[in-house]
Amino acid sequence: MKSIFLVNAISGRGHLDSYARLYSRAFLELGYRVVLLAEADGGSTDYLMRSSPDLASNFSFISSDQARSSDHASTSCADQARARMNLAQRSLRVWQQEGARGVAVRCGRVPYRALSPLVPIPSLRYQINRIGRAIARRLLRTELARMLKLQFSLDVGRLMFQPLLDHVNSAISISEHPAPDLIFFLYLDLMAERRRNTAVLDHPGARPWIGILFHPRLARDRKAPIEGYFESKNARGGVFLLPSALSPYATAVPNLHFALAPDVADLELPAEPSKLAIDMRKQAGERTIVLQIGSIMAHKGIPTLLDVIGAADPSRFFFALIGEVFWETFAEQKDRVRSFYMQPPENVYLSQGYLKNEPDYNGLIAACDIVYAVYQDFGSSSNSLTKAAGFRRPILVSENSLMGERVRRSNIGAVAPAGNVEAILEKLVLLSKQPKDSFGF
Repeated sequence: MKSIFLVNAISGRGHLDSYARLYSRAFLELGYRVVLLAEADGGSTDYLMRSSPDLASNFSFISSDQARSSDHASTSCADQARARMNLAQRSLRVWQQEGARGVAVRCGRVPYRALSPLVPIPSLRYQINRIGRAIARRLLRTELARMLKLQFSLDVGRLMFQPLLDHVNSAISISEHPAPDLIFFLYLDLMAERRRNTAVLDHPGARPWIGILFHPRLARDRKAPIEGYFESKNARGGVFLLPSALSPYATAVPNLHFALAPDVADLELPAEPSKLAIDMRKQAGERTIVLQIGSIMAHKGIPTLLDVIGAADPSRFFFALIGEVFWETFAEQKDRVRSFYMQPPENVYLSQGYLKNEPDYNGLIAACDIVYAVYQDFGSSSNSLTKAAGFRRPILVSENSLMGERVRRSNIGAVAPAGNVEAILEKLVLLSKQPKDSFGF
């Protein structure tokens, strides 16, 4: 049986774990053995036991803590083994594990380590290091340094592949299964792109890989540089949620395979409504609940939503904003959004932070009347469409977007121009009156 290692770099972030669960289930149903690597399994093990008990035996979860424990043990053994090696054997080992770059780096370290003992006076060594740091600070102020900083800016705040691949290697060593036939990275959007960070993907012994990219760059700008990790020799392709991404990537890298996948959603409900859902429904009373759920960010059109709330009839509409707030995304609107959260109107329910599990997330959608998703300048997909349809709740989205196209085509809600408070309110009134059986859920 062929195996796939599913690598989830951001587990524990609310409903985003559902991709790990659903992709695991999909690969199991396709006949693969699946090993999920993440900080936490996001409920995947229990979910698969409930949904696919006959396939669950082919699923394994290995946590990052397990991998790190294995790393410490293997590092200690490796250190002992290296101590017994001669120079030629060590060089061969570095070449096998890290390639030519690793050999070159170590060749640069050897003279430094050899010369260091020849400077016996600690104060003199300190002065040499101090001079070196002063020179480095001056170099950082040069135009060349600024150009290099700009060149590498794409990796700022990104995750490195090295720790994830270390996790993979540890999982292989502690697992009963052989090395994977394929590695599948969830959330390539978060990963570093520069060659110095992606070179590890092509080290000797590295495995073929693919991944899902939620916001592919070439779909927005065909003249933009392709994501650097797709230049890896071990790359086999990628999965997109946007139809418009397939053509530009197939043209840019014809040797790779790119495929379109649906924006999947878990529709499992909790056994009992959560306290959040009960409180929200209780405070709303008979009013229509308009729910904005998920990450609270500027591109979600939150400033416009605040204007909509201010203009809406508080005796008719009740608004709920539930999710982790990313304050830094609001720029000059940050103070306004903070003030709103500190003193919300009577017809508003607020809850900050990630939801603990997917069923509770779903329970909130089932408890509302209208899902609000009028995003600003957002051309990507969203599984809020799938959830709205699955729970038979109309959704309001921005008209000039992929989400708008899908809502119109499937008849699962309405569209409105982003930023237009009057038009948005008009559509909310329309959706609140429209019978459920008139939609195409």
